[in-house]
Amino acid sequence: MVVMDPVPLPYFRHPDELPAALPTRTEIEAATTTLPTTRHAAYDGRIVVIGEHFVVKYGQRVSENEGYAMLYIENHLSSFPAPRLYAMYRAEERLFLVMELMPGKDLESFWPHLSEDDKVSISQQLRSIWDRMRSLPSPGLYCNMTKGPLPFRFFLTLDKNPAINGPFTTAKDFALALALQSKRNWKYNNRKGWISEYFARNLPKVLKDNRSTFSHSDIHRKNILINEISATGDEERKFVVTAVLDWEAAGWYPMYWEYASTFVDMGWWDDWAEKLEIILDSWPSETGMLRMVRQDLDY
Repeated sequence: MVVMDPVPLPYFRHPDELPAALPTRTEIEAATTTLPTTRHAAYDGRIVVIGEHFVVKYGQRVSENEGYAMLYIENHLSSFPAPRLYAMYRAEERLFLVMELMPGKDLESFWPHLSEDDKVSISQQLRSIWDRMRSLPSPGLYCNMTKGPLPFRFFLTLDKNPAINGPFTTAKDFALALALQSKRNWKYNNRKGWISEYFARNLPKVLKDNRSTFSHSDIHRKNILINEISATGDEERKFVVTAVLDWEAAGWYPMYWEYASTFVDMGWWDDWAEKLEIILDSWPSETGMLRMVRQDLDY
C-alpha cells in the first residue's frame, strides 16, 4: 500500500499503546502551554501541550490529512522522527489531533546561535530524513494521503473542482490546475486573466516531472525540532534532529515540489536558503515559474 486508507473517526489508539490516559477535552481547552506555529494568528486552531506526553492540535481548519500522514509514516518509515498519532476525532465541528510530545526545541530559535559546522551537520541530518521520505514508492497519483485532493493552498477552492483540487494522474494536469486556479481568481474579479493564459501555455513545459514523491510541503525551521547534546570528555557539543512536525500539507507531489514550494515563500534574510540546498536537490527553473504562480494566486 503506497497511500493511506481513511480510518473511521473517531480514531483512538489502543490504551496499551498509550504513555498515559488521553487528555480530556476539558483539559485540552484549559491548557495554557502553546507551541509555535507557522499559521497566521487569525487561524482557527490551537496547538497545546498537555502534561509530559501529549500535544493536541485542534480547530475547525485542522486537517485529517495531517493525522493520516502521521499514521502513514509510522507504518512505512521505521524510527522516523515524527510524532505518533494517539487520537483523531471531531467535536463541535472541530478536529482534534492528539499526538506524541516530541523532545527538543524548534530550529528557528536555535539557528541564529549555531556555528557553521552545526548548521551543516543539522542540514545533513535533514537530508537523510528527506531522502528516506523520497525513497517511498510512488502511488502514480498527485494526491493527498488518501488519494484525495491536494492539501497545499494553491489547489484549494471553496467549491469542489477536481480540475483544480485533484487528484491528478499526469504532470500536465497538475500544472494546468494552477493555471485554472489563476483563471478562476481573475474571473471572480471580473478581469481577463492574461497571466492565466500564459500559465496555461507554459506551466506544462516547465513543471513536467512525471513521478509523484512523498512530500512534507512545509519545510520551515519552526517545524523542525532539535536537541542539544552537551559535551562530555573529548566529545564536542552537537545537535540532533528529534522531530519534523506539521504534516497537514503532506502528500504526493512532483519531485520538484518540496524544493520549489519552499523557495516561493522564502525570505532571504539569512543562510537558511543556502542550507536548504544541502537538504534537497535544487530545481531552480521550476521554482522560478512557481514563484510567478505564487505572486498571482496570493496577491
